[in-house]
Amino acid sequence: MGLTVAVAVSVVLSAMIWTNPAQYEHSRQQSSNTPATDLNTRPQKDVYLPTQVIYSDGTGKQELLNNRKVNLTTEIRESLEKWDFGRMSRVRVASKADYMAYLTRKNSLLLSYASPINGRLFNTVFNGKLTRTTTQFSRIMVPLGNSDHIYLLDDRKQNVYQVKVKSSQVTAIKKILRENLFRIDVKMQWLGDSASAYVANSVTVPSYSYLVNQQSTDYFTTRLLNKGESTNVSAKKNKESTIYSDGASRQLTVYNKSGTALFEDYSALQASLSFNQALKAGYDAVKTIGIPMENLRYYGYNASKSTVTYRSFVEGFPIFNQSNYGAARIQMLSQGVRRYNFAIYSLQVPVPTDKKPVTLSGTQSVIDQLVAAGYHKSKISSLQIGYQWLASASSDKVVNLTPTWYVHYDGSWKTATQMLKQ
Repeated sequence: MGLTVAVAVSVVLSAMIWTNPAQYEHSRQQSSNTPATDLNTRPQKDVYLPTQVIYSDGTGKQELLNNRKVNLTTEIRESLEKWDFGRMSRVRVASKADYMAYLTRKNSLLLSYASPINGRLFNTVFNGKLTRTTTQFSRIMVPLGNSDHIYLLDDRKQNVYQVKVKSSQVTAIKKILRENLFRIDVKMQWLGDSASAYVANSVTVPSYSYLVNQQSTDYFTTRLLNKGESTNVSAKKNKESTIYSDGASRQLTVYNKSGTALFEDYSALQASLSFNQALKAGYDAVKTIGIPMENLRYYGYNASKSTVTYRSFVEGFPIFNQSNYGAARIQMLSQGVRRYNFAIYSLQVPVPTDKKPVTLSGTQSVIDQLVAAGYHKSKISSLQIGYQWLASASSDKVVNLTPTWYVHYDGSWKTATQMLKQ
């Protein structure tokens, strides 16, 4: 009943926005009858922000941080943009233990990506001037004591690069860390070939409900098939989907039941793309599609499939099943074919919910349960607290976001609950 009232009464929604405006980072999506504009887009440096912030205090205690009032990674980025980054050089690391020492360094801040970036993208995000632009890494370690370097870390090969800092402002970052942050006790440990932030104890994470926005099919056909041209678009309706075509080289398939779409373009002329070109092309493709980018983050790159994946984030945690691949998956094949999978539904504004917070077990407990159920630890490459996108029984215009453990097992993401039930 509460959800129905919230949907029907705009006053309640307005009150929610004013009293708790940051739940979806000041999301300002428009109604499904209003075409989205460039207000929905975000600069590349926002989409390629780190997805995880871990603070190590003077004793070595580590905490996963998030700020429920403002975007924490944006705050930290705005501070680091003012630093003067200089020469970059590789540091010799003798063992995995030596590498882990950088991830657990006392009195430091660890900014992590879900998938590697490179020096060129670092320059874009943090206003840097690194000359080794093709060097890849997935973590940035910022010492908070008397240090004139930051460190770029690559889990895959345990490579460490130090970057000279000519002018740092650690005080500004320390001030950010003193804010009223949501803190989860963690400890960086190895999980297979990658390091992972193990949640030390059980943790209680809030559930949310949101109004959802659905862009019209005309909106997507105009952006992807017409592209401002006087192109005739044909439509063919099937049981599961509707296929739109420009009659030449572009086709859009909309799956209304799952709320997803697939755009295929066979007219692209590019050869195989470099890593940096792929990340730039992925960002450009998301802008072209026109899906909201207010809370969109880069979440993965698969070199063998030339695929870049993006997910929406709420309260510092990713949404995994907004579709089978997140918010958008951009594939650019060497034959000149481009495929864009994306969700046609997006979060709009938070609404009151009767859903209770969920208490989740620690990381090691989840792994132990999976192993006891017959799963192989060697096939678990990552565990991540994320939000499960579930349709509300009260209204088809509302979605419930329920926190749960997601496990990257044998190449795909699944919920731990789903795996344990099988």
